[in-house]
Amino acid sequence: MRFRCLLLLTGFLAAFTAGCDGTKVESKSAATAAAPTNAPRQFHLNHAQPRLATVKLWVGPKEIEAEMCLTLQQLATGLMYRPGIKDELGMFFVFPEPQRAAFYMKNVDFDIDAAYIDAEGIIQEIVRLKKQDVTPVPSKSEAIQYVLETAPGWFERNGIKPGAMIKTSKRTLREEFGFN
Repeated sequence: MRFRCLLLLTGFLAAFTAGCDGTKVESKSAATAAAPTNAPRQFHLNHAQPRLATVKLWVGPKEIEAEMCLTLQQLATGLMYRPGIKDELGMFFVFPEPQRAAFYMKNVDFDIDAAYIDAEGIIQEIVRLKKQDVTPVPSKSEAIQYVLETAPGWFERNGIKPGAMIKTSKRTLREEFGFN
């Protein structure tokens, strides 16, 4: 089964990621055209999102089940308002094109580790995100297409370091998610 980010329009994603650094973002969409231009944009839910569809990922030699964030709302909400993350589960963010990713922990009451992953499925870096810290932690690379969030210390406990490849059981991430 191939997954596609049909609901992620590049313009909306650009608006979302531009707002991650705290700058004001204005929309040209019909849904927000009537809102005052100084009104804050909010793409995330104000409650925990329901459990999302999952994918089994091989991170180097280790397997992890991860919920997939594919839509703008899913990407923006992530783990917000959830009570925690189990050690054997993760959350996997899929962007429609490579970019500089920046994640923060608004409305998240626990630390997590996040792997910034390029279009080839190679982990470029692993960062620790601290609970309730709203300061974005940008990737060093502008070529990030995926992010895998896990319980704190998961990568270290499993011997996973930058350079490790992530794939599904039979395909590369590029093949699985339909990117050319």
